Amino acid sequence: MSSTRSQQLDLIRELALEAGKTLLGSIGQVGTVSRKKATELVTDLDGRVEEKLLEGLGRHFPHDHIVAEESGVREGRSGRTWYIDPLDGTTNYAHGLPTFAVSIACAADDQLELACVYAPYLDEMYLAHHGGGAVLERPFHGTSQPLNVTQTNSIEDALLATGFPYVRDENVDLMTGLVADFLKARCHGVRRAGSAAVDLAHVAAGKLDGYWELNLRPWDSAAGTLIVREAQGLVTGFDGLSQPMHYQTVLAASAGLHQAMLPVILAALKKERP
Repeated sequence: MSSTRSQQLDLIRELALEAGKTLLGSIGQVGTVSRKKATELVTDLDGRVEEKLLEGLGRHFPHDHIVAEESGVREGRSGRTWYIDPLDGTTNYAHGLPTFAVSIACAADDQLELACVYAPYLDEMYLAHHGGGAVLERPFHGTSQPLNVTQTNSIEDALLATGFPYVRDENVDLMTGLVADFLKARCHGVRRAGSAAVDLAHVAAGKLDGYWELNLRPWDSAAGTLIVREAQGLVTGFDGLSQPMHYQTVLAASAGLHQAMLPVILAALKKERP
């Protein structure tokens, strides 16, 4: 692409704004709600918003590969891949809860390049591009501010967040056990918002100090991962190693808090898998 990353980020910002407008226009009057799995919901809005995003990306970036939550893979030959989730937090949306988001990310050359997480009901637009920092815009308020993770180093000083897997297997015991472990370590609290993209963005904004989850998908975590990293945070797997993108296991925090949280997670994994 001849355009700069900043210009491309402006394009996906506009796509996200349109998608958010569609979602806001239908909240509280959701049409068809069906189940992908026993506990995983999907609405007709997921597909409608995704089609708009695919059309926009196809128009601006016709040769790029796309991995989308609802429609799967659209092949491209440019070497770049887009990860899009038209409605992260579908279960919240279907129940009328305000924590949901549009998540768009682009990766190339084994690194995340562009990221946008837009939570329209919260009026929070999180944007980042590789090497350019991260910002929080509030479109309805007309404000913008740079993002930095908190410098909290102690679990006792931290507000944490997590999520629970849709598949109700032994990982439920692991995740609920970790909630207990962090509460016993006297953190300020553990929140469960229901949107991985929003949780990661809130770590970047310093609204949360740390976040962990497992069994995500690439479109859940790609955008939020870059936003946290550009806000000077650390995102790894539960092994503590940093890869371009994490979704099987995710741990996000400032470097100091990450160092404090990781042993708690490793100890829980050891108990689960002796």
